[in-house]
Amino acid sequence: MSDINCPYCGAENDIDLSDGGYEQDILHETSCSECDKNFTFNTSIIYHHESFKAPCLNGEPHSFKPTHTFPKFFTKMECEYCEQRRELTPEERIKFNIPSKPDLN
Repeated sequence: MSDINCPYCGAENDIDLSDGGYEQDILHETSCSECDKNFTFNTSIIYHHESFKAPCLNGEPHSFKPTHTFPKFFTKMECEYCEQRRELTPEERIKFNIPSKPDLN
């Protein structure tokens, strides 16, 4: 559901988007719940950006942590700042109790 004001009477209307209404550059039709007049509306998608510090992109070392993965043997190490991934070292497998991939042969 989304809210939109009627262009005729100004009443706030709930728009049911379950059967469409998300497509951009298309006029969608609806009717006012107050004055019962039909009107059209269009949809715009707005992008919001948020910034984060990434010390590893400025010369500091990556801060790798194990991913939460199932099964556990698929775990990778991922930097908490830039999301760079790498394989675990044998020492990290022991430290975090991550098994190696089983041999299915």
